[in-house]
Amino acid sequence: MTPRKINPPHYFFVALLLEIALSRAPIFAGDVLPWPWSWLGLVPLAIGLALGFAGAGRFSKVGTSIVPLTTSTVLVTDGPFRLTRNPMYLGFTLLLSGVAVLLNRALPWLVVPIFFAIIWLRFVRHEEVLMEATFGDAYRAYKASVRRWI
Repeated sequence: MTPRKINPPHYFFVALLLEIALSRAPIFAGDVLPWPWSWLGLVPLAIGLALGFAGAGRFSKVGTSIVPLTTSTVLVTDGPFRLTRNPMYLGFTLLLSGVAVLLNRALPWLVVPIFFAIIWLRFVRHEEVLMEATFGDAYRAYKASVRRWI
């Protein structure tokens, strides 16, 4: 498979900007949560940052590519990869969820499942095929023991 020119961070930043724009829309403009409950958005935001940086850090430490749809040189199964096979994608999704809570409007929530679907359709399902072709039984065993998301 060939790497894509538009990668998950690009989709994430577009999704983030779209969330902010939708939060300004006059339709469904009322607060979703009473103040100060919207500050709970900091929790998924912090977890998302931690997962993303920990996952990227593991890739860097073992010297395998972080670029989606490129052949990995190492099957990473430790660190956040013990909890989820996709910590960086899950991290992006949690970041968007946290921002949606912080923005405290209904419309930004439309972005989260759309982002998730794009990541699944354009990256995750293809990467799983590539990982299985590259690592065979080791990846199948890992896939059987660690959930895709949480």
